[in-house]
Amino acid sequence: MDTIDTEFEDIRPYNDSEVPAAIERLLAEPGFRKTVRYFFPNVPVAETEQKLRSIKTIKDFQRQFIAVLVTGIEKMTTKGVTFNGIENIPEGKGYLIVSNHRDIILDSAILNTHLALTGRETSEIAIGSNLLIFPWITDLVKLNRTFVVKRNLSVKELMVSSMIQSRYIRQTIIDRKTSIWIAQREGRTKNGDDKTQGSVLKMFNMAAEGDVVKSLIDLNIVPMTISYEYDPVDVHKVKEQYNKLIDTTFKKNKVDDVTGMRDGLSWKKGRVTVNLGKPINDQLAQMPKAPNKNLQYEEIAKLIDKEIYKGYTLYPINYICADILTNSEQFAGHYTDAEHDEAIEYFDQQCQKFEGDIPLQRKMLMQIYANPVFNANGIAIPQ
Repeated sequence: MDTIDTEFEDIRPYNDSEVPAAIERLLAEPGFRKTVRYFFPNVPVAETEQKLRSIKTIKDFQRQFIAVLVTGIEKMTTKGVTFNGIENIPEGKGYLIVSNHRDIILDSAILNTHLALTGRETSEIAIGSNLLIFPWITDLVKLNRTFVVKRNLSVKELMVSSMIQSRYIRQTIIDRKTSIWIAQREGRTKNGDDKTQGSVLKMFNMAAEGDVVKSLIDLNIVPMTISYEYDPVDVHKVKEQYNKLIDTTFKKNKVDDVTGMRDGLSWKKGRVTVNLGKPINDQLAQMPKAPNKNLQYEEIAKLIDKEIYKGYTLYPINYICADILTNSEQFAGHYTDAEHDEAIEYFDQQCQKFEGDIPLQRKMLMQIYANPVFNANGIAIPQ
């Protein structure tokens, strides 16, 4: 960590020498202490403080605190987490783990927790600067090997920031042989239709020279898919979509982000599955050369999407919503009558949290669950 170039000073994660001071700042923050009390209700605060003050390295912070925290969240809010594909990222290399994005914190936290608990080196994590709402959140995520992707920039500032980010990613993976987790798009998917943004792929290559495909092969891209039986922030996503639909000037505020992070951690999720795919290097190498770079990036984005769709774990609720939205029984073999009734009851409960056009918001809610089924089966998403 100490060998990171100074140009990355304002985006890099913390290093071991910064751990004690960062932990002291965390312990002085009421917001952090409240979070700890919520997730460790049976552990005396003094005991947690003593444990944190004994931690001196990033690795120990992740294994002794973050992994314990996330494991506790899994026990409290899920029916179990299944983690597949660790054999696809053998040690000794850095990988660019490109993932669908459902929850602000947990998508990458679950990945790193399971890497840490199996004795593997964790990945660094990309996070948008818009989520660093309080100083203690910045301390917490930078102790957890997170680097910052700057948001809300002018066009000129964005170009400079993207170049620095690209250099950071390439140095981390190629030179330091450390993996990075990054979402396939800016922000979470709001409707379950996971799509890789070409602009994200272009950013990966900004600091590279030469052939588009060769430069991406150097990054050892690994598609990752996370599937929640119940999206913990489905109501938040529907409200945001609906508010933008009825008011084109609508924008989330910081309270919305804080609430979304809190509810993503604490609301029920049912079963959760993480699937790490194989590196796509061979598929990239066999890809036909496109007429121009933009088309090349579009084809690469489609390839990553296809691999992410292959990694879906589809639950009964996904198939139920697909059948309801298409007014069919195409996927009826994937669920029982009891599971159908349970799903309807769930949607009835969630819709009580909406105001305005409830039928429209109910449809939006079901789309979050149905769209992965359509994508996985190559079916055009109904409008």
